[in-house]
Amino acid sequence: MRILLVTPYDITLPGGVTSHVLDLAHQYQEMGHPTMLVGPAGGGTLPQNGFTYHIGGAIRFPSPGDAARVNVNPLMVRSVKAFLARHEFDVIHLHEPFLPFLGPSFLYLAEGTKVGTFHTWRKGPHVPYLLFKPLIAQWNTRLQGRIAVSNSAKSTVSRYVSGEYTVIPNGIDYGRFSTPGPRPPHLDDDRPTILFVGRLESRKGIPVLLRAFKRVKRSIPAARLVIVGTGGLRDEYMRLAARMGLEDVRFEGYVTPEELPAYYQRADVFCAPSTVNESFGITLAEAMAAGAPLVATTIEGFSTLGEHEVTGLLVPPRDDAGLAQALERMLSDKPLRERLAHAAQERARNFSWDRIAERLLAYYREIAPNGERLKAP
Repeated sequence: MRILLVTPYDITLPGGVTSHVLDLAHQYQEMGHPTMLVGPAGGGTLPQNGFTYHIGGAIRFPSPGDAARVNVNPLMVRSVKAFLARHEFDVIHLHEPFLPFLGPSFLYLAEGTKVGTFHTWRKGPHVPYLLFKPLIAQWNTRLQGRIAVSNSAKSTVSRYVSGEYTVIPNGIDYGRFSTPGPRPPHLDDDRPTILFVGRLESRKGIPVLLRAFKRVKRSIPAARLVIVGTGGLRDEYMRLAARMGLEDVRFEGYVTPEELPAYYQRADVFCAPSTVNESFGITLAEAMAAGAPLVATTIEGFSTLGEHEVTGLLVPPRDDAGLAQALERMLSDKPLRERLAHAAQERARNFSWDRIAERLLAYYREIAPNGERLKAP
């Protein structure tokens, strides 16, 4: 089947949804389904893979704990028309389909089965859904199918958007993360290493992690914290670490997808200290696949991790003392690390892209009016 994936987020910048759609497009191509991916593009480098195209630019659009880059120009509808005049699709799969204005343009102009995937979780009110409720109600009528990446994402969107939802989680390249490889050269030693991977923004809880790490250093002086990722708060967090006198914090910045598995595999413990608004936790699934022992917070979206004391250790968000205690325990107890890491790696198999893609393809056929025509190649 011919598939179009649409993302509202800047496809030149790293991020959870961007990685999701890029990997899914790769998986569909490998399975023999002609697939294209479109999204807005900012000042970064457009992926050169033969199937990714940009429509319009991207500007910073603040949201709680985040600062996504999207296109809010309603005139982009002209570019969408021009794109659709050159291409035909059986399925148009839109991620966060109601974010302006790329998704709504495709909802109205494209022909084919339209599916929306919702990634967002909010504990409190979702202000954009409230402000644009009448418009969203109209856009929603254009969807034939609705997917949420987790139960927490489903609980958020279903409060504002009526319809039936199927939960299909994000996927990961299990083989890439689980296959052992050489350590990063500058981390090729035996020092206890804590790893964080993600965008450096307020909801990720980096100040909490830094305070916890300062406590860890008192009992485990050789410990090291490695922070992988970019974001608008990187310089601020670097200054904060300096003010706290933390000399063993490495801000690695951007790490290529090819290099990233080695960081996870090197970690003695992977820490996800997010405070709010995580619907799934893709880095958790990647770390699980790589066999990295996990410490994460109890925010609802991190149910990806599974059970406390079974696949990792969970602590309340914003609790630097509790986070430090969990990190110290993990670093000090090798049998515990090995037991939890093994269980987490087995759980991560459920998120491998081959399994997730098959579930998505089956869902397309289930909800499509012409489902009999959407057969495997």
